[in-house]
Amino acid sequence: MNWDIERTQKTPIYQSIMKHITQNIQNGQLLPGQKLPSERKLAAIIGVNRSTIVRVMAELEAKGIIKRQQGSGTMVNDDKWGLSQEPVVDWHQLIQGQQTDEHQLLMTQIKEKSQEEGVIDAYTGELPLDLVPAFDLPQSNWRDFIEADKNQDALGYFPLRQAISNLVAQDYRFTLPVEHLMITSGGHQAIFLIVQALLNSGDAVAICQPSFLYALNLFQTAGIRLFGVPMDEQGMRLDFLENEILKHRVKLVMLNPTFQNPTGTTMSLARRQALIKLCQTYKIPIIEDDAFGLLPFDKRTNVPPLKKLDPQNVIYIGSLSKIIGSTTKIGWISAPLAVLEKLSIARQDLDLTLSIFPQVLANYALSDVTFQDKLASLRAQINVRMTYFLDLIGQDFTCHRPAGGFYVWLKLSTDTLTKKQMDAFLSAGILCLPSFVFGDKTPAIRLNIARLNRDEIKRLVEKLQELKQVGIC
Repeated sequence: MNWDIERTQKTPIYQSIMKHITQNIQNGQLLPGQKLPSERKLAAIIGVNRSTIVRVMAELEAKGIIKRQQGSGTMVNDDKWGLSQEPVVDWHQLIQGQQTDEHQLLMTQIKEKSQEEGVIDAYTGELPLDLVPAFDLPQSNWRDFIEADKNQDALGYFPLRQAISNLVAQDYRFTLPVEHLMITSGGHQAIFLIVQALLNSGDAVAICQPSFLYALNLFQTAGIRLFGVPMDEQGMRLDFLENEILKHRVKLVMLNPTFQNPTGTTMSLARRQALIKLCQTYKIPIIEDDAFGLLPFDKRTNVPPLKKLDPQNVIYIGSLSKIIGSTTKIGWISAPLAVLEKLSIARQDLDLTLSIFPQVLANYALSDVTFQDKLASLRAQINVRMTYFLDLIGQDFTCHRPAGGFYVWLKLSTDTLTKKQMDAFLSAGILCLPSFVFGDKTPAIRLNIARLNRDEIKRLVEKLQELKQVGIC
């Protein structure tokens, strides 16, 4: 096959190579299943760096045009490519994405079950209405919001950024400069922007295993490779992390070290310091998701965020959604100015506008003189519910005792966790998330105890004990 690539000044060379390969598949010069030259050989033939060919192959694989098999090399995807001038898009694969049918079916079943009376909803990752702090809002009209919008720039509403900076200074005793803060529509948008702006298809990201990040489709959609790192009682295992860094050229380490989702584990100070040192050695940035950091049961035992320990190399994500309700959708990113500029441009390119309304409402809440008292009351109420659950469950199950946040990671006494078992949980009216959603094979479930009142917690424990007696859990 002819590998003479048409080169133009306006088109990056990797795009020209991608176009050349795609056109030759379309016109039948490259046939389904046909093996392509190795990356090294192809780079020599075309006269480019091997890294260029690596990027070409990663993007073509993400589009489903080629496929790679260990030990067999790279070949044209064995479908309808090459049979006509206009290849047929595999809409089924595009819609289905990376999640298995089993995962999708389970999520659908849980959502349908949540509409029934009397179910125990330990699944939803939000506070119940009775725990959401109530703040009195000042009288305002439409013009007030229009006027407030004048205080918003590409990084968000300035008074809210200042209020967040003050909150962090009060709770964590360190400073997030206002000029280094960008408001987002919740923590998930913050992660989405980081993926879009800082990563390319084929990049490797190290995360904890288990982790809620496995449940986010945005990584699969962007072609990002996630590598799970085992955890112990102190957090992410750094010996395993270093192995992943050396094997897969990890570009970012992304984790939520405080009251981790789903396990509730908090990374120790010594482990945090060692993590920072390891990432500094390999020059790898850390993305710290601190969604639950404001919810310790005892502030005296709170461990400082990674951002406080290493302000320059940690991108910090915070959120108010776990405190004042998800409908407000307020999160933030603290990062170096150059990174914030890139994230801001990505948001504008994606047309992810940031409404002034939730920002003003969040600023009202943070500026309320009762905010700290209500936050302390919220922590205490969650702690009461968590203590009641753990006291009732006793020695019947193995579960980590979290020092804050919403979740309990309850390990089952069975060797596996199957769909049949999850069906039994649903039939018993227990809504929860299984370990495999979080990329883990350990038979365990995540329970949002903060969401349950005293009666619901009692019924939950009774039902779990009944299911254990019949060998379900």
